[in-house]
Amino acid sequence: MYFLSRRFGWQEASFEDYIQAWQLFGGSTLADPRILHFFHTRYRLNETFFIQRNRTGKLTGGVCVWEGKYIAGDQRPVKAHQLSRYPLNFDELVLPVSAEIRTLLPFRTKFLSGLNHASFMNCSHWLNAGREISIVRPVSQKTRQSRNRELKRFLNSGGEVRCVTDYSHDELISIYAHLYFLRRKKQIATEPVAELLKEIPDLMFGKILLFNGEPCAMQWLTKSEDNQRVYLDYINAGMDLSLSSLSVGTLAAWANIQAAHDYCQTAGKQMRFSFGRPTADYKARWCDREPLYRLIS
Repeated sequence: MYFLSRRFGWQEASFEDYIQAWQLFGGSTLADPRILHFFHTRYRLNETFFIQRNRTGKLTGGVCVWEGKYIAGDQRPVKAHQLSRYPLNFDELVLPVSAEIRTLLPFRTKFLSGLNHASFMNCSHWLNAGREISIVRPVSQKTRQSRNRELKRFLNSGGEVRCVTDYSHDELISIYAHLYFLRRKKQIATEPVAELLKEIPDLMFGKILLFNGEPCAMQWLTKSEDNQRVYLDYINAGMDLSLSSLSVGTLAAWANIQAAHDYCQTAGKQMRFSFGRPTADYKARWCDREPLYRLIS
């Protein structure tokens, strides 16, 4: 792989070089230097960084590779090292490369974002078992009016919407664990969540719904942002199913989508809000499916 990388113009580099590429071209949460540092200080992933420059020496991209052949965040090493114990979305990889390059990337993943596919000649969606990602689409005026009416009814019935920043990390984890259990009758491991938030305290985003003063619905959302996009990932949700008549799950999603649009508009950045793989029918209510690509190497 290293021989091929040099042949195709990718040079082994330092973490600082990679950070420079990420600052120039951005990348999703799993490409964020903070997330990479988090994993690299805890697991033996044999991480290596590569950069590419054009003929004038201008930096055109960077990539982090795990175990000598996989793009960092690919699900093969994620499963091998049980990294999915952390509440992150491993379903799409957006790499810090210029949209203007057209090159080969001699490493492996089956989860390359459509945002990158035009940059790499050796990627394919058709040879990728039809893998897709659910990305929140623009909300129509009709849907906006309908959801706002539902939200108003909820608020008038004793409901409340609060921001995650109103709570400490310990409170957030406790609320989420409780609501997750109410939804699935399963306990979550809270230690990895606390570990992640301790190192990256601004990772959480979103709203919590309360009814009669008690939390009743919450989506676990993560946020990272580069110089042009805000990446939001919906990991999972918890809710009090006894309040299903109030559609608290739908309202939690709507409150978060509204908050995401407002945040991105204020920041002047594009929104990339992922609901992960299209594994449930309700995701079609909010999202369009976009293809994922496989790097062929």
